[in-house]
Amino acid sequence: MPQRMAPGTNARESPLWVHGGLVAVQLAFAGHAIAGKIVVRELPPGALSLARTVLAGLTLFAIHRLRGGALRVPPGDLAKLAGCALLGIAANQVLFFEGLARTTAINASVLVATIPIFTLLVALVLRKEQTSGLALLGVGLALAGVVYLLGAEALTVGADTLLGDALVVGNSLSYGAYLVLVGPLVRKHGSLTVVVWLFVFGALWVTPYGARDLLVHAPHITAETWLLVVFIVLAATVFTYLVNAWALGRAPASIVAIYIYLQPVAAAVLAVIVLDEALTSRVVLAAALVFTGIALATRARLRSARPADR
Repeated sequence: MPQRMAPGTNARESPLWVHGGLVAVQLAFAGHAIAGKIVVRELPPGALSLARTVLAGLTLFAIHRLRGGALRVPPGDLAKLAGCALLGIAANQVLFFEGLARTTAINASVLVATIPIFTLLVALVLRKEQTSGLALLGVGLALAGVVYLLGAEALTVGADTLLGDALVVGNSLSYGAYLVLVGPLVRKHGSLTVVVWLFVFGALWVTPYGARDLLVHAPHITAETWLLVVFIVLAATVFTYLVNAWALGRAPASIVAIYIYLQPVAAAVLAVIVLDEALTSRVVLAAALVFTGIALATRARLRSARPADR
């Protein structure tokens, strides 16, 4: 039965829009995974991180100016935005890429799936959210689906991967904390203003990491690779950060985070469509677990629960 909204409620504030936006974000991130694998053949991760951050920041600033928005934010909130940019853009990218270079792809993929768990833990510790047994069951089911899809039996545990594994876990913790902390700023200043400032500060944080590689490699990459960079900037960065920020103003951070579990499922489906890979029973079962987990975790919360802003 269609949900009825209260009189005067904007249709784009409805749970359906929030769900749809978060699904679209994960589809864009899944496309980023495929495009990124191709781009890093010519452009090192540090250079890609910096190009992505700077170009996305310029695009967002242009959109903001065309809409006639103001970027005035109190100094105290600017400091908070700088911290969120460190967690959600700089540390998120640097820790993941450096960790990936020191561990296996399977380890990294499984450990990234801890982002929703860290998001929920940070939200509980900071008293930004309350949870329930049903929500915890949903997170557990979705995590089980991802672990099964990725083949956790191939997980490598040992001294050779310990540092890399720790860096990837650090990435998950930093991004989970970012999702919790940036929400109140979005509700106060609006998603576009917040995301513009995030990328201004993010570019400053990432520059020492990627500037040298970008200057050395950028002049030599092909036009096709630049087109993929444009896709990463517009679809997997500008679009995803804007929609995630918008959703954080309307749903708890733990709900936004749990949609991350859709990424490997979406990537598997895209691989079937784009790369002509086989659709296996493993993908189907994993997708069923992920969707069931998300449904349980989000049941009734987007309609009745608002994240506490204390």
